Amino acid sequence: MRKCLVPVVLLVLSSIVIAQSMPTGADPAIWQKALKIHRKAIIVDGHNDIPSPMTDDDFDLATDSLGMIHPTDGTPYHTDLNRFKQSGITGEFFSIYVGGDTWKAGHAMERAMDLIDSTYREAEKHPQALSLCTTAADIRNAKKAGKVCALMGIEGGYAIENSLAALREFYRLGVRYMTLTHNVTHDWADAHHDTPKNNGLSDFGKEVVREMNRLGMFIDISHVSEKVMNDVLDISTAPIIASHSSARALNDHTRNINDSVLKRVAKNGGVVMVNFYPSFLDARTNKEENDRSARLKPQLDALKAQYKDDIKGYNVAVAKLYAQNPIYVAPYTRIVDHIDHIRDVAGIDHVGLGSDFDGVPFLPDGMHGMEDLALVTYEMVRRGYSETDIRKVLGENLLRAMAQMEKVAGNRQISGQGSLKRITLPKTTP
Repeated sequence: MRKCLVPVVLLVLSSIVIAQSMPTGADPAIWQKALKIHRKAIIVDGHNDIPSPMTDDDFDLATDSLGMIHPTDGTPYHTDLNRFKQSGITGEFFSIYVGGDTWKAGHAMERAMDLIDSTYREAEKHPQALSLCTTAADIRNAKKAGKVCALMGIEGGYAIENSLAALREFYRLGVRYMTLTHNVTHDWADAHHDTPKNNGLSDFGKEVVREMNRLGMFIDISHVSEKVMNDVLDISTAPIIASHSSARALNDHTRNINDSVLKRVAKNGGVVMVNFYPSFLDARTNKEENDRSARLKPQLDALKAQYKDDIKGYNVAVAKLYAQNPIYVAPYTRIVDHIDHIRDVAGIDHVGLGSDFDGVPFLPDGMHGMEDLALVTYEMVRRGYSETDIRKVLGENLLRAMAQMEKVAGNRQISGQGSLKRITLPKTTP
């Protein structure tokens, strides 16, 4: 169902290799212009879930992952060091993903530490390609050095186990954003599609936001309820982000951001980073994917029983079943539809990219992995975006917000504002 890509020669600049796979029917002159802009830009991606297979499957980023599937769920890999070179990405937020199930099992902090350790170990194994980064200046320096900047963001506030002391330790380890929830409401923040129990943020949740401001850690409003989004915007004195969310006006999904919040993010100075998952981008894809899952549930349950001791066999069988029951997959141009909308509502200074590579089961039609990222730049050029505006979307907006977030933190730390108290709620699980 993906569009055929026409391969042409690779372009090499310093140590950055931008894959030149021109989309079928593309204008060659526009494509070359797009590649020139893409090559020069500092590109920052807000969310990549590759630390999970790095931890669970001992995946080494030096492995050629093209055509590989994740052993645990049978979905394709999107990331490796070579594909990083082809993508042009300089700053990548490695997701320290801690889900609600992990919290319920009682080892959320342990899981976060395992993922952080995996990220450190990859950087240690590949120092010529990867550099652990914590600041906007680090990202700019990595661009000059031709390296990928590995940043870290916690996905799921469960990881701090109700402790500001733990939050501070994660900051010291290099974490520079925290998504306040994943899909499950917890003790101090309500999730986007779960039963609320805090009316947004609890008093402790509001203290978490203040402490993140003081430390210099982005508050990430992806995955949270709309009330939490507004509570965060009421409190935060530094720019916030949505690390991997799209525009709700274009697809009425609870993972997306509505226009009223987009306008508030603009006033806050923050950035909404568009998620590439087709079911978040497009209502038709979302409906067909949900309908297919419901329709095939008896067969999927039967396969699960048949292959209960053979994960690989199960994944192969599921992939075959899905191939026999295809759905509409929105094209990569839909990413730019969401960029257009956020630009129109919030302004060009408040939109970025948050791919969700290796965290989604499939990418838009025409994209196989991060190596195809230049398609987004091509589409922005084709639609008449200026080079300045394209570079803002690709990374400069995030860099500007990050520098401002760091400035707010520095001022608060110097002036003694914010909490230094050791506030810890009882550790609980549902």
